[in-house]
Parts: sequence; structure tokens; C-alpha cells
Amino acid sequence: MSALRAAILAVPFILAGCMTATSHDPDYVARFITAERAGLPFAPVTDDKPATTLPQAYRLQHRYVRQRIRAGDRVAGYKGGLMSPASLRSRNVTEPLVGTLFASGRADQGAIISLCGYRKASFELKLGHLIGDGRVLPVIDLPDIAYRDPDHYGAVDMVAANVSAARYVRGTARPPDSLPLDAIGVTLHRDGRRIASGSTGESLGGQRESVRTVVALARKAGRKPLPGDLIVTGKIGDRGWLLPGRYIADYGPFGNVTFQVVACPR
Repeated sequence: MSALRAAILAVPFILAGCMTATSHDPDYVARFITAERAGLPFAPVTDDKPATTLPQAYRLQHRYVRQRIRAGDRVAGYKGGLMSPASLRSRNVTEPLVGTLFASGRADQGAIISLCGYRKASFELKLGHLIGDGRVLPVIDLPDIAYRDPDHYGAVDMVAANVSAARYVRGTARPPDSLPLDAIGVTLHRDGRRIASGSTGESLGGQRESVRTVVALARKAGRKPLPGDLIVTGKIGDRGWLLPGRYIADYGPFGNVTFQVVACPR
């Protein structure tokens, strides 16, 4: 077990009573959901409550997830955030973050992604791992960076906002046998122009350790990863802004993932 994962497991959030615990800002989740439904930017939780802690932010995230489930959505997995040394330093934290993926956010090979509902759409190249059967697949994460000021927010704000989870495009899953999971080069082109590239080894501690870290963080935050859930590790290369166009992500031995992004009609 790595020192990072040991630290994650050694200091639980004390969330056993989170189903009834009073959050630090009881109105935040309602405001967050209202802004999400209206497609409007929102104020980070620390704007009004600068002393909000990470455990309190995870309780807010937990309440948000419960509201989504009550509205008919389903948890489809979990994504890691800040899964590189540089990302951790940029937010002044020592361990990665975790957010919840929903079934309603899933898109597959060849999908058409509308920018309707997005506040500030972005993309991140990633790998996904399916709990239970061990298969691995390309995942293009398409977060909504919906803060009122999308350039200034902290780790606490990210957690309370469910790490900006929105849509995600899944490629074809494959058994990982004989695949160099930490040495696959990935590139993304939009309308024939390369806009991002990187290596799968960039995720903190490598892909296998990253999966264990995300699962441990989800459990620490009071969630229960189940067989079939998708675990998405750290970003490959730099994040970019999602613009209309035709996208082709080349994942080497995993093949290509294609999708199209269209503007929202005014």
C-alpha cells in the first residue's frame, strides 16, 4: 500500500452520520442545483463560508448526490481530481479529490454532445477502469467549470461542486492484459488540429495505484463503489475548453474515440 493511500484510509471523514448531519451551509446544495438546472454560474461555497473544511464539503457533495438520486438519476462511478503533484500543489492540498459520476452523463463512441446546459464546458483525457471485471477503457471527461469565476476556486469548492462532473464519453473497454497502462500516448484532435496530448502514466502513482486511491477516497467520503462502477483516474495532458467541432481521441492500443460537439441554439 502506498503512503498516499495509507494516509487516505488512516484519517476517515467521520461520515457515518452524514445522512443526518447538518452541513456547514444548509442552503448551498439548493442554490447549486437551482443554478445547475438554470444553466447559470454559481458562487463557490467558500465565497460565503470561507472556513468550510474538506469534510464539510464532502457532506455537501453527499447531499447533492442524494438529491440527484431522488430525482431519478443513478450513480455510475467515481472520478479522481487533482491527481498529479502539480495539481495538488496548485490547490495547496496533499491528497486527491473524488466526485460522483451519474448515468445521465454517459455518452458513447460517436455521440453528439450539445453545449446546452453547460456554463463553461471543458475536456480532460482520462482512462476508466470497471470494478469487478477489471476492463479498462478510454474516457473523455467533459466537466462543467461553472464557478462564477472559473479561474479562481479551491479544493473545498471543487469537492462541494462534485468536482465539476457533467458528461463523459466512453470508448471501448478491453482487458488490460499485456497493455502498458502507464505508457500509452494519447492525443486529441478537433477538426483535424491537435489540441491535447499526454501519457497515461501522468496519473498519480500510475493507473493501478490511481484506481485504488479513487476507490479509497470514495469510501472515505461515505460512498460504496460497486461492481460495474466506472473509476476514472487522473487527466492525461492539459485540460482544455470544449468548443463545437468534431473530436478524435487516439488512445493507441485502445483505438480511437470520436464524438461531435454542437453549439446550443440561441
